Amino acid sequence: MKCGNGTAARYDQRITVQRLAGTADAAGHIDPNTAANWVTYATAFASVKSRGGREFWRVQQVQSDVDFVFRCPWSPTLEAATPDMRLSVDGKIYEILSVINVDLANETIEIQTRRRTT
Repeated sequence: MKCGNGTAARYDQRITVQRLAGTADAAGHIDPNTAANWVTYATAFASVKSRGGREFWRVQQVQSDVDFVFRCPWSPTLEAATPDMRLSVDGKIYEILSVINVDLANETIEIQTRRRTT
């Protein structure tokens, strides 16, 4: 498959898009920090590129953000993914920032993500 820049895409990363679907507590909230509260929404193969990162202080700890873009073959399910979902790759969790149907061509989906580390 060809990407927009004319190079062959390597969809060599298996990704899992997850949605929050656990049991609500007495106040009606679902804890997003509990892994069991996340269920698989979709799986796909993707290529990945890093987009840089930054370090910052938060509550007397140095934390860093690293942005990644996952490119996948288009599917209506992936296009419907939203920022309240997350991406899991090899046990690492990525916050979904946006999901883009590249050039509205229904060929490639770009999932822009951020991974926070402490």
